[in-house]
This record gives sequence, C-alpha cells and structure tokens, in this order.
Amino acid sequence: MKIGILGGGQLARMILEANYKYGFEFIILSKTTSSPAGKICNNEMVGDWNDEKVLGEFASKCDVVTLENEFIDYTKIAYIESLGKPVHPSSKVIKLVQDKLIQKNTLNELGIPVADFVEVNSKDDIKSFAGVYDYPVILKSRTMGYDGKGNYKIDSEDDIDAALETIGARGELMCERFIDFKMEIATQAARNKNGDIRIYPVVETIQKNHICHIVKASRNKFSTIKEEVNNIAKKILEEIEYVGVIGIEMFLTKEDNILVNELAPRVHNTGHYTIEGAFVSQFENHVRAILDLPLGDTDMTSDSAVMINILGEKDASAKLVRLGAVLENDKTYLHVYGKDETKVGRKMGHITVLDKYIDAAERVAVKCREAIDI
Repeated sequence: MKIGILGGGQLARMILEANYKYGFEFIILSKTTSSPAGKICNNEMVGDWNDEKVLGEFASKCDVVTLENEFIDYTKIAYIESLGKPVHPSSKVIKLVQDKLIQKNTLNELGIPVADFVEVNSKDDIKSFAGVYDYPVILKSRTMGYDGKGNYKIDSEDDIDAALETIGARGELMCERFIDFKMEIATQAARNKNGDIRIYPVVETIQKNHICHIVKASRNKFSTIKEEVNNIAKKILEEIEYVGVIGIEMFLTKEDNILVNELAPRVHNTGHYTIEGAFVSQFENHVRAILDLPLGDTDMTSDSAVMINILGEKDASAKLVRLGAVLENDKTYLHVYGKDETKVGRKMGHITVLDKYIDAAERVAVKCREAIDI
C-alpha cells in the first residue's frame, strides 16, 4: 500500500514513525527539501502542491492520499480526486473546515454549540456585533489562521482600526463573541470509511503565546463531560462523513458548558501524548481509518499523561543539548522533529510523561523542558 501525504512537517513524520511497522510505503510531497518527514522517508517529492502538474505526478505514485495540514486549497484536493485517487479527509470536508466562517455555520446547522459569530465585511459589522454582545470580541481571519496567527482581541471600539490593519491583509474576516472560559479542552476522534468511530479522552490544553504548550490527559478528570464531548465528536464525524483523525478544540465555560472552538481535519498537537499514553496512537489510527482497517484502542495506558511542547526560544541552527537530563526520568519520552533551524515559537519537539498522578507528571514534564535546549 502506497500512502501519499501532502506536507512534510512533524505531523507527517509522526504518521510515518507510527506506521512503518506495517510495511506501508509512504510518499511525501513537501515544499522544501530536508523536511522533518522527508528525512525519514525514501520517497520525498519537493514541489508546490498548488501546481497541478506536480500534484498529478505525486498522485500517480499513491494508492491513497492524506494531508497533515488544512491549508491546501480544497480545489487542489478535488483535482487529485478527479484523477481517481481517494483523499482522506476529502475535498468536501476540507472546504467545510478550512474557512472558519463556513466551519462555524456548518457546526451551527448541526446543532453543535459554538460561540456567537458574524461575517465581517466592514468596520460597522464589528461595531454592530459588539453592540449586541459587548466588548471584548475576537476578530479572526477566516483562512490560514493557526497558533494564534490571524486572531485579534478587540477590547473597545478604539482597537478596531488596529485589528483590521493587523489581520485584514490575510483575507476575509469574521468576528466571534469573547468566551471567558474556565479552561480549553480538546479531543481527537477517528472514523474509518466503514463508519466505525473511536474517540480519545478529553484533555486540558494550556496555551503559551497562543501556541499549544501543555496538554494534560487523565482517565478520570473529565468523567462528567465525557459523554457530551463524545456525542459532539460522533455527530460531527457522522454528519460530515469524515474519514481519518480529527482534532476538536473546545472551551469549557465557567458554567461547565461546552463550546466547540475549532476543528482541525488532521492529527493534532493535543493528541501527541497518545503515542505513549494510549494503546493505539492518533497517528496509527489515522492511517487505519483512511485504509478502512479496524480502529485501535483509544484508552489510556496510564492513569495520567502530560505532554509539553518544546518551542524554539531563539533564531539559530538547531542543536540538541542536555538530552540526558530528560532520559534519566522514568516513563518520560522525548520526540525531536528533525528541523534544521530553530525559531522563536517554532515547534521543535515534545516531551510526554506518564504517571499515576497528573500533578507529578506535569512537574517532571516542566523540569525536563527547562533542562533541555534545542
């Protein structure tokens, strides 16, 4: 089986690492040489996935295609499908998800709880929306927004011009009601072509400068909302006929209500802990799903798991130091993504710690992150 992946970043790399054991062959299409996935893949193409000639050559090498990011124009995915090659998630799904306004409208129509929102075509649209819901409000780019890029918190009418100037160049905009949440939570869910679904535990996510910093998973922490989250995930996957793993980011409000914030049609940073912390990782279940194989056990292997991202703190060549300071800890696992250059805020790797107690796991994870440098 020849599996093509559009994108060669760390998500593609971890998909490869999780599934080479089955003897699958992977083909990577990356925009640059020496990509994290390309370094461990014998079949790497370098080219622009907006070029249909490149896509055609890539598709000819593959039996099935998947992707590691949602920013590839859905029309290009449709082009691969027109060549007779299945793509999961499909162009139909990507069209629904990659534009946040369409995504929110879709969720709203399905009866999935989301924050109030409105399309923005002018300054007056923002003022009118804030007149109903009060400040602050969140101005968002409808496309190409991630890790906080494309978001702007507007605290008063005086901030509107700066917000429009800052992210208006990204394209079409929308505005959302600001949610004063208790915490941010997430889950990953897998669905295969046969319609079977497996859902991972609810996790708490902690952001640092709008980038996922720490993920805390526990067998029992979210028992009171587990059923509701699972019902939300199941409804989304079934209604949009999703195939693969999807990341679902949510807010838990101070009244313990759940609001879906964003969908990520791919394996997701908040599920990295599943490599060691679940019996079958999100990366393996993603490939099982797109090949219509039986899905694996999503239960946790430990009472608790904490994942901490290794975010770049300087702009320089990447060099791993003090590896031993991490490896001296039991049930502690380091993943380095193989990026040649480190940049401020860039995801360079992650550390996962398993423990019976979540606070103990978090202490070790933070200690290891402080000890290591890359």
